[in-house]
Amino acid sequence: MDTDTPQTAIDHIHALGRFSGAPGLHRIRALCAALGDPQDKLRFVHLAGTNGKGSTACMIASALQAAGLRTGLYTSPYLVQFHERIRVDGATIPDGDLTRLAAQVAQACRGLTLPAGESIGAFEFTTALAFLYYVEQSCDIVVLETGLGGRYDATNIIRASEVCVLTPIARDHMAVLGDTVAAIAGEKAAIIKPASAVVCAGDQPPAAQIVLRRACDAQGAVWYTGTPDCRVLRSTIEGTAFLYEGQGYTIAMPGRHQVGNALTALRSLAALRERGWTIPVEAAVRGLARARLPGRLERVCDQPLILLDGAHNAAGVEALAAAVDELLRMRRLHVIMGMVRDKEYEVCVRRMAQCADVFYACMPPADDRGLSEHMVAALAEQACDEVYDCRTVGEALAQAIGRAAPRDCILVCGSLFLVGEAEKIFHARQKPAE
Repeated sequence: MDTDTPQTAIDHIHALGRFSGAPGLHRIRALCAALGDPQDKLRFVHLAGTNGKGSTACMIASALQAAGLRTGLYTSPYLVQFHERIRVDGATIPDGDLTRLAAQVAQACRGLTLPAGESIGAFEFTTALAFLYYVEQSCDIVVLETGLGGRYDATNIIRASEVCVLTPIARDHMAVLGDTVAAIAGEKAAIIKPASAVVCAGDQPPAAQIVLRRACDAQGAVWYTGTPDCRVLRSTIEGTAFLYEGQGYTIAMPGRHQVGNALTALRSLAALRERGWTIPVEAAVRGLARARLPGRLERVCDQPLILLDGAHNAAGVEALAAAVDELLRMRRLHVIMGMVRDKEYEVCVRRMAQCADVFYACMPPADDRGLSEHMVAALAEQACDEVYDCRTVGEALAQAIGRAAPRDCILVCGSLFLVGEAEKIFHARQKPAE
């Protein structure tokens, strides 16, 4: 493996592929054993779910950092830079550490004996690398987000967790996880460890909650619900203020669905306190106020208002549509959207087209998974009168900016590949001013 630059290391990781053999933890176990089992030297908050994992993880990590704990954060996927996936106290892994640790993991991979036809995949490789980094950085605690499912997710190699967090579960990745909410919940419930605390999102679908509760009982874990005492005081595109258990909080990520994520984060922090962690309420207040995650109704321009959101499944798009209806109802809305073929793209495109005054269809840069802009446009035309067929998000942005009035809003949404490409465009525009 060429490790002369961070990019060659990242290229090597990507070349390993998404799926590298039969479902199971045997590959990541062998790899981590060869590296000295770094995961056994760490303590975790482990998250699984379909929607809200990244936002909830970000809020929890921000509060733990505000409490003075050295905090690792592991999330996926990334939008602009691979380094985003591995953070300590909010800072991404430096180039030198990424390159050095990638070489160490690659060397361990070469010494493994795996079943015929199997190899270490990209997510397994990255997870092992992250564990090494968090140990080197002497993290007090790591907020660990699953990549896909739970049962056979590489993160599920950990033996124990302080808190298992289950964010809302919906139909997604059905070809891998099952085609019902209950089946998918069964896969994600497998992160629940004996004697851990279990925090379940308050808006968890009943079919999922039944499965999760049974799994909790079977493992002898402690189901932690908290209280439903929450009152929203203000909800704008700037963020939301709310009262919870008599304490005021603000979150910068807009949309009422983010309040649900914040409540899950606060209940997770309360569960940690029950287990002896010192997390002052003031730290939770500061942490939630500071938490930011790209691609969650992220504002990148003011006139016209340009927002980026990576909602890419039916439940996520419905939450985005509700936020648009509440927060942007007085603005003419230009929707730029692209999807990949292995999602429920028909319902997602039609729903956002219903919200749009003008719709721009494009194709995400997702190798062979991208849905053509022509198919997106055909679906959008069923619900929106003004639809434009654009090849790329760059072309769509140019057209939308050209047509939009200063008080209009341009919303880039759908595939994370598409939102990530838009992020890169705006990052490039900002560089000369830095």
